[in-house]
Amino acid sequence: MKKFFVVACLFVSSVSFAQRPAPARSVASNGENTASISLGMSSSALNIGGRLEFSQEQGAFGGYAFLQTEKKDAGIPQILSFGAHSLIKLVDASNVNAYMAPGVGISMIKMDGADDKTVFGPSFRFGGQIKLPRGAGALGIERMEIWNWFDDESAGSAAITSAVYSFNF
Repeated sequence: MKKFFVVACLFVSSVSFAQRPAPARSVASNGENTASISLGMSSSALNIGGRLEFSQEQGAFGGYAFLQTEKKDAGIPQILSFGAHSLIKLVDASNVNAYMAPGVGISMIKMDGADDKTVFGPSFRFGGQIKLPRGAGALGIERMEIWNWFDDESAGSAAITSAVYSFNF
């Protein structure tokens, strides 16, 4: 009878341990990866972009995609850009963060009255964000610059400022 009682106690304790609820987890506060969405305007030309970093470590690698619409009246070119970057955290405090992300990418640039150009060159992104409460992500501003290395006939560089929202997953 004693053996039955000991086995029953072990069984009950293991079952209650297995049914313990998992701790609450918010979507944005936990995870190894970060996604960001940016939105802005430059002389009434809409720009939208997205980026991913595949780690939260210093020097995390990631990729980006960016689109800026054309505004002929203001001389703003249409830009579609894809690339890779390495995120470097300058400040990572409990309520704010600041970062820079040097990288390289391919951009398709369409100027008014000119042929479309596909260019290759470095990119540079820097920004700062305020972390939202309860792990809801971070909201801030960033500047992205794209340079052209090899084609002298098309635009030499582009600089875009956007609002950005980031979350971890």
